[in-house]
Amino acid sequence: MIAKAQITLTDSILVDENIIIFKDPRLDILDKRLALMLKLEAMEKAEIKAKEIPLYKPIVSADGKKQVTGSIYTVKGYRIVIYNGADKNAALTAKNNFSRAFPGTRSYLSYNVPSYKIKVGDFDNKNDANKFLRRLMGAFPASFIVPDLVTIKNINVIQ
Repeated sequence: MIAKAQITLTDSILVDENIIIFKDPRLDILDKRLALMLKLEAMEKAEIKAKEIPLYKPIVSADGKKQVTGSIYTVKGYRIVIYNGADKNAALTAKNNFSRAFPGTRSYLSYNVPSYKIKVGDFDNKNDANKFLRRLMGAFPASFIVPDLVTIKNINVIQ
């Protein structure tokens, strides 16, 4: 019994006079597939890397005289509660008084039924929070330190 298939002569290897091995041409594609996949993966990585903005690259002003470098990130840190109570007007008054006394320090208003809280500052360590708390005690004697997620801005402007 002889079986016939649609295979060209280039797909066969003569091993012996009586033995012919027929090779499917799709096997060549499988051999090359790994190399093609690696090449495609490398090209995709290169495209992604080209689109990324490096963190160390400074931002330059329109006139080219100032460069801004640094980062902004969120960490576990501390804030100081200067008001905690149910009166919204008293909370807003405390926030405004704080903003006038310490214009460079951020303040945050939060409401969790039934009380309002005014938290101030973004401190990444407790020592800095304690130093600032001592400054606040005259104007806000009921202040205390609480752990919170804080935003740290490490921005430098170079002229």
